[in-house]
Parts: sequence; structure tokens; C-alpha cells
Amino acid sequence: MSVDWDPPTVLRAAAAWSWVPPDAECVVTDVTLTRWPAWAHGRVVLTGIASARAPEEVMRSAVEQARTWGSDTLGVWTSASSTPDLTGLLLDRGARLEDTVDVLARRLGPDLREPPERDGRLDVRRVTDVDGLRDADRVDTAVWDQQPMDDDRLAETARTLLSDDSRELRVVAYQDGEPVASAGVTLAAAPRPELGTVARLWGAGTVPDRRGRGAYRAVLEERLRLSAAAGASLALVKGRISTSARLLRKAGFERFGQENYYRLTL
Repeated sequence: MSVDWDPPTVLRAAAAWSWVPPDAECVVTDVTLTRWPAWAHGRVVLTGIASARAPEEVMRSAVEQARTWGSDTLGVWTSASSTPDLTGLLLDRGARLEDTVDVLARRLGPDLREPPERDGRLDVRRVTDVDGLRDADRVDTAVWDQQPMDDDRLAETARTLLSDDSRELRVVAYQDGEPVASAGVTLAAAPRPELGTVARLWGAGTVPDRRGRGAYRAVLEERLRLSAAAGASLALVKGRISTSARLLRKAGFERFGQENYYRLTL
């Protein structure tokens, strides 16, 4: 890892990143509160916690907005860099820890720009048209238990993804001609201009009956290659400790911290 990408800088890049589904509604103040769309289960999630307010005040305003949106739960992502620390308050109110991810990063360089050799039965392609996006959606629907895209959302997502100024890319792995894994990348500005671009790796998943056959590793390698070719200097990923974190460590990623997801019933 380059000295420029020291641990505090990596964690700053991680803290600046939270997933916002397309069509979500956001309220951004000194924190970010997001209502996910119905196709993504309609959750209300609090992220980007960097406030000078007391924990009780941050929670009170978040709960009020969640109730205004008609939600009976509030999800909260916390990390060591969250200010204020809401963990104690969440636990006192009966919140349940539902997920923990490792913040993992890997330096990117020219050595990653060539396609790796793969089993001939496994083919990884970048999504370049609506058909490819439909294949990615088939995987996502099976992996994440979400609603499939309707024609309007498919067309709008394709328009955004395939535009000349898009900072996002998606890849799909095919085995015996069938889509079996998909994943995405968003290219974002690094915390300091001289560091250029950071590649945020997200959404990797393999359909249940094709796991353990190399598809996850294949979509990871292809995203690293495409990110390096696009000039990114760091790949950043938040890997579930129960699933992908171990695989990512084997692929050369270093651990820099953790983030926890709590669900509070209102």
C-alpha cells in the first residue's frame, strides 16, 4: 500500500461512501437519511454520521423523519469514525446488530490491466447494452431478494450506466452461457486530489446454485482490471465478515476497520 494511501485516508474514503439506490429519497444535513424505493424493500437508513449534535438529538431527528416517511424501523450504519457514536444509544433502545462489514482496500497499478487466464467455461463481460443489464438484474434478483427491474427502470438504468460521462460500470460472469454472478464499480474522487480516483466495489453476488466455482473471484478480478485501466489508484470494498471479507483478504485486500449495521424498531 502506498504511503499516500495511509490508513486514515483510506478510512476517510470509506466514510464518504454509502449506497443510495436509484430512485431513493434523501435528506442530507450533517448526516444522511435515505428512504430506499419499494423495489429495494423501502428501508430508511441513517449514514454519513458526522455531527456536532448530541447523540440523542441526532437520533430524535432521524426517528421523526423515518416516521414521517411511514417506516416502523430505522437502520443505522456506524463506524469508529462516526461522530457522535450512536452505538450505546442504539443498544439501550433495543436495536439489533444485523450486519458487520470489514473496510478493505487494495492498491491498483498497471500490473492489473491485463485480463487473467480463466477456465474456458467461465466468461466475464462488461455490461454494454440492455441485454447485459437484464442479465445482471437476473442475478441481482436471485441474490438480493429484490424486485426485478420493469421495462422503464431497465431503460433508465441503461441510459445512465451507458452514458459517455458515466462513472459506474457493471460486469456479469457467465457459466455455460448462463449469467451466474454480477458486480458493480463506482469511480469516485479520492479524499485528496493528488490521489486521483478510488474504485468503490459493490454488489458482488453469485446465484446460490453456482457458488464455489470461481465466479465471485472472476468478477472481482475483472473489476480490478477495469478500475486500473480507468486510472483508479485504490480499490475500496466493504465486505461482510460472514461471507466475502475472507475471500477479499485472500485476493490481496488489507483490512482497515469495520462498520456495523443496526436495526431499530420504532
